Amino acid sequence: MNYNAPGQLLGYILQFPRALYHLLRCGPGDRVYLEVLGDVTTIEDSGLVITEEDKSSQARNPLTDRSVDLWKTLYNWIQAINNGEYALDNTTFVLFANRAGRAGIANLLGRASVNEAEKAVDTIKSKFSNLSHKHEIWPYFDYVVRKSEPVFTKFIPRFDLQIGSGTGAEEIRTELLKKFVAESQIDFVTKYLAGWHQGLVIQRLSNKQQAMIEWEEFAHEFHRLFEKAQRRELIDFALINPPNTNDVKKHLLERPLFVKQLEGIDADDDVIQDAVLDFIRAKANRDSWIEKELIDEPEAADFEAKLYEFWKNQRMKLGITHKSASHEEIGMLLFLECRSRQETIKDQNPPSATVSGTYHSLANGPVIGWHPDWENSFRNIRETGNGTSN
Repeated sequence: MNYNAPGQLLGYILQFPRALYHLLRCGPGDRVYLEVLGDVTTIEDSGLVITEEDKSSQARNPLTDRSVDLWKTLYNWIQAINNGEYALDNTTFVLFANRAGRAGIANLLGRASVNEAEKAVDTIKSKFSNLSHKHEIWPYFDYVVRKSEPVFTKFIPRFDLQIGSGTGAEEIRTELLKKFVAESQIDFVTKYLAGWHQGLVIQRLSNKQQAMIEWEEFAHEFHRLFEKAQRRELIDFALINPPNTNDVKKHLLERPLFVKQLEGIDADDDVIQDAVLDFIRAKANRDSWIEKELIDEPEAADFEAKLYEFWKNQRMKLGITHKSASHEEIGMLLFLECRSRQETIKDQNPPSATVSGTYHSLANGPVIGWHPDWENSFRNIRETGNGTSN
């Protein structure tokens, strides 16, 4: 049994999120490759090259000072420069590790500027002065630091160490936020782009083509997906078009049934004012979401059903635990519990007034009530036509 297989598989899989990260950062005319020149390579329209090698570990730092992976990577880069495969002046060499560890040689190289490169080489020589010729990293170290010292010195300022998250997902999330993808849509966008990218790479490899993605084809897919994600987002339209002062005054003057229900549990003027605002905001958002097909009628009904179920359970609980309280006190406790309820629509947290405003809509039905005897008091009002519906 090969116990290294999971770690090796992680190394290959990590290249996909890293390629997606580079696609999110590149621009018109750029191309991102997998397993061409490096694990992930970006060739910009200007001719600049960013070549990246990815080092991963399931539990520990993959870039220790005497890591074969570290020194073999440096060896491969320096050898490619010596062979003319890379031009130092227009290439950035990125070493990505999915886990951090104790600062060492890789960190020293990543920090060193042009003026500090020679000092960094001296530090490395000193640190490895007692390195045995029999050590497994010796041939790589000897070639990089001793035999190719002038090239290695020039290489150091072109070297970039990046330490990321275990899966590479956090770096993608940061780039998506920069592109104004809503927080609630990050997972949706990431999963879609990852599936699209992997599928395209597999298709091209099966057709004996390079695993290469052009920025233009990625941008087309991203913009289409971005619009789709926006359509999924439960935008707070009430912020764009806040409740009209006259509408608020009208509700307070006409005293619709949900207001009378609050009056029935001795709610004060501030509570009623907030209730009217939440009622109007929630209705405006619900109508806009349905109109713009962000949600449909069954999804709105399911949201109301979950709120109703919570109200029913809390009503039974308060009837048992607060037998000595007045009806008005029990009603206010029930209202406060429901108003602070957290509930999702399509796995999203809706705008702040949605839950409270929907409860007021249900109370206006009247589907629910706050007073323990609300059925007799307020359903009768509705049935006799003395209530106001909005």
